[in-house]
Amino acid sequence: MNYTLQFGPIWDNRALIIDGFITTVLLSAAALVLAILIGILVGTAATAQSRSLRALSIAYVESMRNIPLLIHMYFWYNGLSFLKIPAFWCGVLGLSLYSGAYVAEIVRSGIGSVPRGQRQAALASGLTNAQAMLFVVYPQAIRAIIPSLASVFSQLIKDSSLASVIAVADITYQASAIEGQTFRTFEIYITVCLLYLALVTLVSQTLTILSGTRDGLARRVADA
Repeated sequence: MNYTLQFGPIWDNRALIIDGFITTVLLSAAALVLAILIGILVGTAATAQSRSLRALSIAYVESMRNIPLLIHMYFWYNGLSFLKIPAFWCGVLGLSLYSGAYVAEIVRSGIGSVPRGQRQAALASGLTNAQAMLFVVYPQAIRAIIPSLASVFSQLIKDSSLASVIAVADITYQASAIEGQTFRTFEIYITVCLLYLALVTLVSQTLTILSGTRDGLARRVADA
């Protein structure tokens, strides 16, 4: 085997790589925001006293997470093509609806971890149900679920690479284009792997630090 690594052609196409990386970040960030909103609404509905709300929450979670993410994207991009939704937003919708189901389950478990007596005490002190959730339940639940959310968010960033199949010009899409132009397959995908690794590690470690836990990369390295 005689193969010489040549990163020169990859460097020459750095503008495409940077554009693709920025698109990946924007795609992931938009999907993250929507997934959080969906997760909070659906997860809270899953803990409501109303049986109808709980049933709707279960139906959403089961229908979204049991359908492959790629099908979600094809549904918005091909199935609803008459709506002429831009490919970028088809990717955002597919990612956020799919990941929102996982966030909802995490939010539901986080709310369930807060002792019921604290909510009842908040209501007894004169707070409305919405105020009790906002000022008493959510702050404690969020702190408990941040490590789990970090895992979902990391997976969402990696899943964003599937948006390349519906012509979203993310970093995976640009890598395929550069590969076709330069035939430096090994070099371009090494570059893409390093960029994904840096982005996912940055997001997961930031959330770990924000959660105040010591279950991050530093502890695992220290325990190794």
